[in-house]
Amino acid sequence: MPKKLTEASVKKALADGAAGLSYDVTDAGAAGLILRAAPRGSSWLVRFMWGGSFKRLRLGPVDLVSLTVAREIAAAARTLIREQDICPTEAWVHDQLVRRRVLAKPEPEHVSPPKPTTWTYSEAVEHYLTEVKRTRRERTWSDRRDMLNIVEMRPLRDRPVGSIARREIATVVAEIHRSGRERHAAHLCEAVRPLWTWLAGDAQQLRSGVLSTDMAQLRAPEKTNREGVDDGGYVPPPAEIGRILKIAQAGVVDEVLADALLLMLFTAQRRRSVVNARLTDFIEEPDGSLTWAIAPIHRKTGRGKKRTHDLPLPSTPAAMVRRRIAAVAADEESESPWLFPATRPRRAGDEVSHVHADSLTHLLDALPGSDAAPHDIRRGFTTHLEDLLGLDASELKLVLDHSEGKSGDDVTEKHYSRARRLARKAAMLEPWAALIEKHAAALALGDLDALRDGITAGRKRQKTKKGTKAAA
Repeated sequence: MPKKLTEASVKKALADGAAGLSYDVTDAGAAGLILRAAPRGSSWLVRFMWGGSFKRLRLGPVDLVSLTVAREIAAAARTLIREQDICPTEAWVHDQLVRRRVLAKPEPEHVSPPKPTTWTYSEAVEHYLTEVKRTRRERTWSDRRDMLNIVEMRPLRDRPVGSIARREIATVVAEIHRSGRERHAAHLCEAVRPLWTWLAGDAQQLRSGVLSTDMAQLRAPEKTNREGVDDGGYVPPPAEIGRILKIAQAGVVDEVLADALLLMLFTAQRRRSVVNARLTDFIEEPDGSLTWAIAPIHRKTGRGKKRTHDLPLPSTPAAMVRRRIAAVAADEESESPWLFPATRPRRAGDEVSHVHADSLTHLLDALPGSDAAPHDIRRGFTTHLEDLLGLDASELKLVLDHSEGKSGDDVTEKHYSRARRLARKAAMLEPWAALIEKHAAALALGDLDALRDGITAGRKRQKTKKGTKAAA
């Protein structure tokens, strides 16, 4: 029969247990609470119904758990069963005793994080380049591959990449900078920063051993102060651009390269967009004009976009493109999708691709009487149309493919506008074509054999320079 327990009852149970007696007393003050006297130590239990049968759960010794606390826990157990349909457990009892400060809160168990395995620098670069090749343009992949494996980085090849500090890379960068190769030093930083950011990503940390993004702060030293030097880049005069056009049309260089150069001159597009042009990128418009639709993957500003960069071609490049398309259509054996296919694969076993972008750079460098590089043509397009024809620089962005002249945050442009702006672009490309054709017509190239020999000598000079650089 239940009995309302008191502190005296608890003391008696302790004494009786010490004297060798054993018995249970049910407390009338808390349903299910039992005081058990026993020779091995008196204790509290709680009795409850669960799953169709009675269960008992030990609450603790009476010399540790007071009568008041025992009644509170017994009441909490019945509430847990009635309101949450959860069976009390030893872990639950322990939590109750901790909450009531009968037991001390356990210190959190210290679990050492798994020791990361560490790639060497060479392994890290290899894994990173695989990811770059999957997600970025081929040119980005080849550029990162070349920069991350330059001779100055070779001493790090077998080092665990997680042990390489930012100051070590900064020292390499500074030495390159002091040697006069300032752009090369900045270029190395531009390759190293994204490598370390990727290595420190959650998915790579345990394999790479790089646990910090500290390398994101890597910067090249300040540029050397050169008074009187215009760092804005070379602007070829219209006469020089006209001379380049004249040479491209004179039949003194490879026809494919000459046609690629012609398309670059008339459209002021990046060399990679030019050499990646496919036969299917050219669209006949209802009015008989020809439009070049540059695919997003071949646009510097096209990453993550789905729209093409559409350019209405002036008559001269349009005629060239139609000629090349017709030649491919007439050649039943031709399977190349490229407007400017290469004559042979770059490596044994590779399929024939398009001409390499560097071929345009080398061709321009070899032309006698020309100092322009491919990007200088774009600079000349902007400068001369703005200065001589009064066109606005912000409007010229439409042709140069500087995000179609719009901000990347322009919601209307990004999600709603599908305007091709062909008339506005034609209003810039047609005057540009007229300007360079006028200067080309005014020039006389003279002896074409001598010009051809001069170009050949220029190419030989490039190869000699390249061989000397490789030997060094």
